[in-house]
Amino acid sequence: MNEPGIIAFTAYRNDSFQNTITVTDGSNVAISLATADVKMQIRTRPDGDVKMTLTEGDGITVGGVGNNVITISRIMNIDQGGRYYYDLQAAFADGTVQTYLRGPFVLIEDITL
Repeated sequence: MNEPGIIAFTAYRNDSFQNTITVTDGSNVAISLATADVKMQIRTRPDGDVKMTLTEGDGITVGGVGNNVITISRIMNIDQGGRYYYDLQAAFADGTVQTYLRGPFVLIEDITL
């Protein structure tokens, strides 16, 4: 089992958030996500309420030459700012599920509405 990378994300509530992640193996070879379902959830706690789910076509795009570049792009319209937790995983056609990224997601309250 590969341990997921840990990245702390910070965004402003109701603003656009965008980040790009490139998925490779330990030898820096592209891991193709062409046949995988990629999903990300933001929760109040690791086992808490789901505040946002992003899927391919709804906040997540998979592309790149090796089909290993994940672009996250979404308006962060969660009901309130605070410290949340997320992970990003891929479910492959053979039934394998791999979590590639996890960490805290800090959502800062916006001032200007």
